[in-house]
Amino acid sequence: MTTTDELLTRLKQSYATVLANNLVGIYLHGSYVLGGYNPQVSDLDYVIVVEQPLTLRTKQELMTVTLDQLWPLAPKKGLEFHVLLRSAVTTFHAPCPFDFHFSKYHYDHYVKNPKRYLQEMQGTDPDLAAHLTIIKRYGQTLVGPAIDQVFGPVAAKDYWDSLMFDIEDAQTAIFAEPVYVVLNLCRVLAYHQEQLILSKAAGGAWGLENLPAAFHPLITAAIQAYSGQTKKQLQCGTSSDLMNYADWMLAAIND
Repeated sequence: MTTTDELLTRLKQSYATVLANNLVGIYLHGSYVLGGYNPQVSDLDYVIVVEQPLTLRTKQELMTVTLDQLWPLAPKKGLEFHVLLRSAVTTFHAPCPFDFHFSKYHYDHYVKNPKRYLQEMQGTDPDLAAHLTIIKRYGQTLVGPAIDQVFGPVAAKDYWDSLMFDIEDAQTAIFAEPVYVVLNLCRVLAYHQEQLILSKAAGGAWGLENLPAAFHPLITAAIQAYSGQTKKQLQCGTSSDLMNYADWMLAAIND
């Protein structure tokens, strides 16, 4: 059994214990189902569907098993999950509400003040339109009924709006997170031009086949960094190269 297999087994068992009869199902999305998962560089993305909102006590129990039992087995970028009500995913409306959320990005926020985090971490998330679209198309059921029995359709417009929200700061974010932004722009353009729903890695491969040759070294470097082929930071060209790439891609996406 691989570490990821053990992680999924523990996740399934521990969450079922904590959530008991309130649990509808657990559904995987992200790189794990899109073929780009690498424990050395990825995170594990999943959605937990419940019938009723979680109590603060249950949220605390969920976080305890997540950090004590699952986090030691998590991939490099940790775990990311949303807790969603069944009613919210059966009939989808953007922006989708979530009852609870956690990711590696929020780890320090939680540790610093767990009570406050548990009380405040709920609301809406534009990214959920993309997550649920991927679940509908490629998702895997870890626990619970089949996906089509739980998740209703997500309008193409809502998916597109979610993609656009994710790249709205691309012209500045590309300097802070060049690997993510370079590949993310590829997959957004692939959807815009061909309605393809791709992982970041597959988006990069699409970019090498469809974008001008001048961008290929940048995209290749991003793919290598993302896949863990190199531990070096993305170093391909100057700041002006990154800006030119972002400007060109955003113009094509908005065309």
